[in-house]
Amino acid sequence: MRKPFAMKQFSVAQNEVALPVTSDACVFAALAEFQHATQILDVGSGTGILSLMLAQKYPLSHIHGIDIHQPSVIQAQLNSSNSPFAKRISFSQNDFLHFESTQSFDGIICNPPFFENHLPSTDETRRLARHTDSLTLATLTARCARLLQPLGELYLLLPASSQNQILETLSQNQFSTHTITSIQATPSKQPHLIAVYAIKNSPNHIENQTPLRTIQYTHYTADGQLSPQATELLKDFYLAL
Repeated sequence: MRKPFAMKQFSVAQNEVALPVTSDACVFAALAEFQHATQILDVGSGTGILSLMLAQKYPLSHIHGIDIHQPSVIQAQLNSSNSPFAKRISFSQNDFLHFESTQSFDGIICNPPFFENHLPSTDETRRLARHTDSLTLATLTARCARLLQPLGELYLLLPASSQNQILETLSQNQFSTHTITSIQATPSKQPHLIAVYAIKNSPNHIENQTPLRTIQYTHYTADGQLSPQATELLKDFYLAL
């Protein structure tokens, strides 16, 4: 049985979920800097870790998480109810391909289940969480564009190898990409993930030449300690900081 993942203001039970809390997920939520969004959709919410961290960061936000895996949804609901943010977070079981909402969202955050060019897991629960035959990158961004208000904000966590593809796909689906943060484990390793921040274009959008902002994030120092960058980023969340 997996032990709960304890943070400064909440704890995340994870024994029933498809995938446990990872440092990458924590870094992603901490990196996400919504400028205006207050009604946020967490796609593939799992344990609820992203929703909980965002609720802590943004006291005026209301967050709804969806996941296709019912045991994960039940556990996320429990994690939320045991947190100080229970009134501002909700979860439901939904397939994002068919998700419809009467609620309007001005922010979406998602760590998509894309492991393209990787062999699927033989464990059915993990396979469901990490692979899909139909939720492609293009489908995901199109669905996000449909659910977001104009000028709505989108955060995605993707393999670093997907950068060129995601830039093109976002552009094709009404988004302008503003920031890409490359995430590497140590200074000597290549980035393995990118956190992408994009904004849905307004109906009268005119293409501008604003340069793409790029940021480098390194989680550990060469000797295996949390980097000063990581310590600053996670100090409001991690118990040991």
